Amino acid sequence: ESIIRALMFLAGIVGNNWLAISAIPSKSGICTNDVLFINLAVSNLITNYLVDLPDTIADFAGRWFMGETFCGVFRFCADLSETSSIFTTFFISAFWHQKLVGSLKRGGAPVKLDNVGLVLGLLAGSWATALAFSVPHFFFVRVRVTNESEEDCVDVFPD
Repeated sequence: ESIIRALMFLAGIVGNNWLAISAIPSKSGICTNDVLFINLAVSNLITNYLVDLPDTIADFAGRWFMGETFCGVFRFCADLSETSSIFTTFFISAFWHQKLVGSLKRGGAPVKLDNVGLVLGLLAGSWATALAFSVPHFFFVRVRVTNESEEDCVDVFPD
């Protein structure tokens, strides 16, 4: 499991960096697609560097050794990046649905999500929502010790 996780981590780092670099706009200017793909790459890179890497290291070590403070950061980043990634994937799907279906109906006319300002506003709202849902992880995490050698970073929400 640890080796497969490490391989997935490396593939994620390479793939998401490649996506971010390839989506950097050319001289023609920034478009909606570029903004959405760069945002998706950033969301996934947060997962790769601040969630997958520590979790992979903890897998190889056999226990959580990074302390309770980083446990909160770890859980916060996991929730933040996953929520942001889900919102961005939704926006990409809506954008391409508008482009493919709406454009056919209107003979190639621009669609609402072609407006970069609108997309930036939607992404800012999605990051704010993800942030609001992720903050409790700073307050409700514990490093749970099950026996003398087993430690794990877990959420402990009150009943």
